[in-house]
Order: sequence, then C-alpha cells, then structure tokens
Amino acid sequence: MGLVIASVPDSESASSVNVPYQRYTVMETIPPYLLCEMTPYDVLRYYVGPPLLMVSTTVGVQALALVGGDGTQNWSLLGSNYSWTVVLGLLVWALFSLWIPGKEFLGPTTQLGYTPRYKANGFQFFLLSLTVFLALLFYRPVTAVELAENMPQILASCNILAMLLCVYLLVKGKVSPQTNEILESRPILYEFYRGMEVHPRLLGVDVKQLTNCRFGLLAWELLVVAFFVAGWIKHGFSLAHLSCATLQTIYLGKFYWWETGYFDTLDITLDRAGYYICWGCLVFVPAFYTYSSYYLVAHPPLVSNSAAILILLLGIVFIALNYRVDWEKEYFRAHKGKCYIWGYQATFINATYESSSGIRQSKLLTSGFWGIARHLNYVFEILAAFSWCLPGFGYGIWPFLYALFLTVLLVHRVFRDEEKCRVKYGAAWVKYSKVVPYRMIPGVF
Repeated sequence: MGLVIASVPDSESASSVNVPYQRYTVMETIPPYLLCEMTPYDVLRYYVGPPLLMVSTTVGVQALALVGGDGTQNWSLLGSNYSWTVVLGLLVWALFSLWIPGKEFLGPTTQLGYTPRYKANGFQFFLLSLTVFLALLFYRPVTAVELAENMPQILASCNILAMLLCVYLLVKGKVSPQTNEILESRPILYEFYRGMEVHPRLLGVDVKQLTNCRFGLLAWELLVVAFFVAGWIKHGFSLAHLSCATLQTIYLGKFYWWETGYFDTLDITLDRAGYYICWGCLVFVPAFYTYSSYYLVAHPPLVSNSAAILILLLGIVFIALNYRVDWEKEYFRAHKGKCYIWGYQATFINATYESSSGIRQSKLLTSGFWGIARHLNYVFEILAAFSWCLPGFGYGIWPFLYALFLTVLLVHRVFRDEEKCRVKYGAAWVKYSKVVPYRMIPGVF
C-alpha cells in the first residue's frame, strides 16, 4: 500500500491542492520511519489534542448546563424520554426541510470535480419554524420551562446522536468514500475529530447543511426564545433578557437570509465533516452558543431598562455592519467586479488558481470594508456577540463565555483562512496583503 504525501493546510482538504481526479490508496497507519520524524507539535496535534478536546468538550457542555441552572436540573448519561422526543423531533423537522421539493443551490465545485447541492429554502424554514414554535409557546408556555429544566438531558441526547453520526462518517469515509480525495493516514482519533470527507451526504441531504444550518442553528434560535419565556415565567418580564433574545434572533435571521452565501465559507468548502464540525453543530452550538440566554433563566438580569435599550440598539448596529461587510463581497461577486462600493468604482486584485477544469480567474476585493481590513466581518461578529451577552453583566464571566470563545475562535480562524488563501492564490494573496495590511483592526492587528 502507498502513502500519498501532500502539502495541505489544517483541514487537509484536497480542494487546496492541485491534483488530478483519481483514486488514491490511503495507508491505515503511519509508518515507523515517519513517526520518528514527527515534531512535538505533530504529536500534540495528531495524538494528544483531539482526545483531550473531545473529552473536555463532550463532558464540559453538560457540566456548564448544570452550573448555569438553578440547581434543580438532573443529568442522565443516556438522556430521557423527554429529551429524545425533543431532539429526534427537531432532527425530523430539519430533514423534512431538506427533503421537500424546492430550489437548489450549487456550491463551489471542488478541484476534484464534485459540485455539492444544497436546498435553498433557509429563510422560509427559519420563519416557519419560529412561527410554529411561538404558537406552541402561546398555547403552552410551560414548554419553555420544561426545555430549560431538561437542558442537561437534551444535551446528553444530542451527544449520543452526534457521536453515532461521527462514527458513521468515519467508517463511510474510510470504507466507501463518496468523492476521491488525497488523505494522509492519521491516528484514528484525529480522523474521527477531523472527519474524512468534505461533502458527505446522508439520507439524500448534505450532512453539513443538515447539522450546521438546519439543526444546530435552529436549535440555537428556538432555545433562546424558550429561555426568555422561561425567565419571564419564573421571574417576571425582563427587557434585558428580551434584548438578549432579540439580538440573537436578528443575527440568526440574517444568517438564514444569507444561507447560500455560507456555502462559500471555510466551514463548508474546506473543513471535513467530523467531530469538529458535526458534533460542534449538534451539541456545542445548542449548549454553548445559547449560554448567555440560558444563564439568565436562573439568574435574572441586573442591568436597567435604559441600559437594555442601549444594548439592543448597539447590537443591531453591529449585526447590520456584519451583514454589510458580507453583502459587499457577495454584491461584488454577483457583478464580477463591475460595480460601485461606497460610491466609488470597486477596486480589486486579479488572482488565478487551479481547479479541476484548469486555471480559473478570481478577484480579491480591496474596496469598502474589505479595503480597511481583511477580516473586518469577524470584528463586527465579535462585537455583536458581546452585545447579547451584556444583559448578564454583574454575574462575572459566565454570561460572557460565548463571546470570549468566539473571539479566540475567530482570531484563530483568521490565520487558518489566510494560510489557505496563501496556498490557493499565491503571489496575488501576498500583493493583496500589502494593499490591505491589517487583518482585523486597522492600525493594530
């Protein structure tokens, strides 16, 4: 058996390596002569990091649910009848949204010639789901309290579901891969963590659209609404808690409006479907991304109504700016560079890269927000996250965990993004980095 060595970025995606469309044999283990050449970083990355991360996060999210509760929540390793009803019901609803006939969106074709297909009904799915859930809460408000009180069990069920999916994706990727990609063989736990395929499908749908867009993010939205109602029932109406839920609803509504644009991002085009992505969306998003709202159920906000209104207004501004940055790039792409941004003709740097169909042309935008910093959209996203965490001010670090995590995640992602762009665009990316020298904050970073 042969081992194919390729110089690839962290996700080890073949889409950033110029290779022909053919099948490669992958070794089951790393030969001893390669093991002895591994650096301490390699050992940490492939052997130590993944198991530590998986154990700490898998257990940690449920521990956080207990910490953020009022002390009455119980936790079961296998979940409960209630939690499985909630989780499987949401899963079926998510699958149904991708099974119904409707418009499809074709994602970027990989260098191996595979074009992923997605269902383009995200905003309709979001509005219908939210409307149905609000109607349920209107007729049965206690549902919100039940969801908050059963959160640890719900996460236990999500954990089991996610682990089963990740095992399936690992086995399928090794035994019967859907697409042909170059992969160096790695330790089994690292492969489980990273995933094997970029665009796997299951039950006729794209796995990452199912887990990321239709389960994880919808669970985020429905839970923050439920937590606001639960807090209202337990402690009375809170304008601060409403601001927290409203900002997240606006943010997620913005995402679903723009969902097809998401299919061009790093998560979709380069990262593989494994524990990192799929467990993250099935468990970590419902548990951690909702935490600022969940914490307020047992800990009523301390901020004043006037502060709550200011928080709401600032949050809306940050979300709007985040959307505007992404919109400028999509607008520029749609008009192939022949457009005006901020009242001036858009400027750009021509770039080339190789794909399965040969050399292709691209344009790197240097106008508008994209001329100020290379990842200014991340800055506004972080500020938006801090805004909906602010209603928890006065309770220490707990309500701000998501915003702090997001800051670390996006700063790290900046370097991952740029590594991949440097590989893809070469000299054009170097030139672009000189024209737009700052990554996130002009004059600072």
